[in-house]
Amino acid sequence: MADLKQAQILVTRPAHQAENLCALIRKNNGIPIRFPTLEIVPTSLNIDEIESPLTHTDLFIFTSTNAVHCYCSQLDDAKMRRLKTKSCLAIGKTTAQALTTVGLNVDLMPEHGYNSEALLELVALQNVLHKNIVIIRGENGRETLAETLKQRGAKVSYQNVYRREIPEIDGSEILQQRLDFITITSGEAIQNLVKMLPEMQHDLLKKIPLIVVSERIQTIAKNLGFEHIALAQMPSDDAIFNTITTIINGEESG
Repeated sequence: MADLKQAQILVTRPAHQAENLCALIRKNNGIPIRFPTLEIVPTSLNIDEIESPLTHTDLFIFTSTNAVHCYCSQLDDAKMRRLKTKSCLAIGKTTAQALTTVGLNVDLMPEHGYNSEALLELVALQNVLHKNIVIIRGENGRETLAETLKQRGAKVSYQNVYRREIPEIDGSEILQQRLDFITITSGEAIQNLVKMLPEMQHDLLKKIPLIVVSERIQTIAKNLGFEHIALAQMPSDDAIFNTITTIINGEESG
């Protein structure tokens, strides 16, 4: 069993997604500290917004586990059966697992990578002329995927099924305890963390080692002034945990 040596680790995942990482930390002699910096708020679709894609869409692309749950929770059994007849693509393994959990087949998923760029490298997305594609996502997501698919001749629309908000949590006392690491799983999470703490604490905050899950988040953190940033190999709890144990056992973050 890996030994985290009582390291105190700030877990910033949304409240409903934090338990698995917290349990992994506790199991291995670490101390998880929950401090969600994102709140996922589902948004409702009207009947037409649900019916039309189920009739006319060739391919559904799910961009996150939240997209899967917030969309499928709005479908009754009959609509879920119709969705099962459509091709579904997942942005990565955790999203694919979420689709499988709700009973859907995953027709496509990147073998390497877990972002829009990885999706766009799939052979099946190279020739999409006149294909009707719906991207299931949160509000104000990245535009790269849709823009590129449109350039390739696809007809692309969005189903925005949740929005991200800053939790109403007082962060003024979070740095009064020793923090050995901060885990970050999205660009908005790191930006919100800075907003949620008093400005007078920002210098101290930015000296705490960060564990991030993509090069894009790494760049955001560097631009915000964070000094010690380690990049996990995947956006999974296991990968985050493995990165922390590697650092504790002697390898320095970049």
